[in-house]
Amino acid sequence: MITAAATAAAALLALPGVSSAQTNVTVSTSVTNFCGIGLANVAGGNVAVANGQRQKVTTLRMSCNAPTGAKLTSSAANGDFKSVDGVLINYDWDLVVQQVPTLGFPAQDTWPGSPAIVTNSGGYSQALADGIFADLFLNLCYNVPGGTGVGGTQGDNTNPGSTGCAAAPSGPGAATAPAGTYTETFTFTLNPA
Repeated sequence: MITAAATAAAALLALPGVSSAQTNVTVSTSVTNFCGIGLANVAGGNVAVANGQRQKVTTLRMSCNAPTGAKLTSSAANGDFKSVDGVLINYDWDLVVQQVPTLGFPAQDTWPGSPAIVTNSGGYSQALADGIFADLFLNLCYNVPGGTGVGGTQGDNTNPGSTGCAAAPSGPGAATAPAGTYTETFTFTLNPA
């Protein structure tokens, strides 16, 4: 017995050593310019004509991680609220962007055929890359008299109105507009600057 045990121990000592193993994991990532914009909240589908004051309509959520920053293009389809009969109601609009104020714009008038408003973030912003909010406000020109041209402003692009609806030539104005449904479509596009 003693001899057998000594032989088994000698055999174990003769086994080759255990080899080591290695595994490599390579992880890579790429960063591409991304700009996104969407509705975060619709404050109200209808603007109260009787109110005749600046009203919050919607909140947009914007994000852009481009190293050059972001360019926001804001446009209005009609330039005024428009009824199916072609009657127009003038308005002012403004966009408030608390975290990157240069992407917003102060109250200003639009008119049929008015150009888009282009604003810029002024370079990269971590807040913008993470996502920021923009509030759209409208102010229907309430006590503004009717202007020249067909349906108020249409045909009178040489005199497009004024900021704050004060003495704007567009019309007929929300206070004297015929009853009906008036609509306007706003488009916002966010791209790398």
